[in-house]
Amino acid sequence: MTEAGELPAGIMPDFRRELPPYLKEKAGSWVWHEEVGPGIIKHTARDGSELWSVRILLPPNGLLAAASLRKLAGFIKRYALTGRRTFRQGFELVGVDPSKLDILLKELAAAGFPVGGTGRTLHQIKCCTSFVHCQNAAVDAPSIAKVLGDYLYRYFTVSGLPAQLKVSISGCPNSCGGSVEADIGIVGVFADVPEVNDRELIAANEDIGLLVSWCPAGAIRPKRTPEGTSVTINKERCVLCTSCAQAAPRGIKMGPNRGAAILVGGRGGARPSLGQVVFPFVPAKPVDYGEICRRIRLILDFWIREGKPGERLATFVQRVGGDHFRNLLGVEEVSSLPGEKGRNHDFRPRHT
Repeated sequence: MTEAGELPAGIMPDFRRELPPYLKEKAGSWVWHEEVGPGIIKHTARDGSELWSVRILLPPNGLLAAASLRKLAGFIKRYALTGRRTFRQGFELVGVDPSKLDILLKELAAAGFPVGGTGRTLHQIKCCTSFVHCQNAAVDAPSIAKVLGDYLYRYFTVSGLPAQLKVSISGCPNSCGGSVEADIGIVGVFADVPEVNDRELIAANEDIGLLVSWCPAGAIRPKRTPEGTSVTINKERCVLCTSCAQAAPRGIKMGPNRGAAILVGGRGGARPSLGQVVFPFVPAKPVDYGEICRRIRLILDFWIREGKPGERLATFVQRVGGDHFRNLLGVEEVSSLPGEKGRNHDFRPRHT
């Protein structure tokens, strides 16, 4: 540490440099917070002083142009003490003057930044970048997040759900979007194992030993051909993670048949759980992604109708039972759900 307790330059920037004096003074003294309305939170300190925050929804993946960043900076300058990106890729104005709250909400709406996503609502839909700057995607996660956000928009702004709802979308089974730890997760999947072009792979002069070791599932083995050594992929072992296609892009490519898997029951926090695959393969057809939206609607309708207050989806499925949950959704091929023995959170090819 250096003078005044600051971290030395060149390491992680010190967050305390970003804090206004009021937050530095009150740090560690907060004892309670309450949701005044969707997206509006009031924090209370031991001495009774308050701090108001307003949470807004950002575009999928939190992608922001310079013009949008300037708008957010303007809102902070005029109405708040500071701002922060949320874990779910939203944005929170911290230290809002409550006397200016109404005008702030009007200006945010006019600028296209909806307020909501706290408490018993649909929180910001989190997703990976997919095709924006990733080579592994099976589906376009930001596009699905946009369509699904529009489809479920009323749940962002009205506290009418049994509990908070977190939806995350990942473009491929690597799940960079955090889909396996969300109440509802959507994961881009490949219906077929990667395609190996022996001639291209051999011409690329890839290190076959390295390629074999690169597979986390042990699904790749060397294969002798008249032209040289290529590889073969075991369909039973392959988990469709795209690792081989990354390691040898000239000779191995993911197949064209792609869709999405839908998971239910993931969550973080004090009682973490992994989501379980409910729909193994759903067509992901732009621009409306109707097959995905319809299945999400089925899940939500059941939960809204029969869920208890404060009951997250994972707990709900455990209580009503996997068989009842499956029957209502018309799903037969799922091998396990939260609370049941077995395991079904991988993305290997199943029924389509």
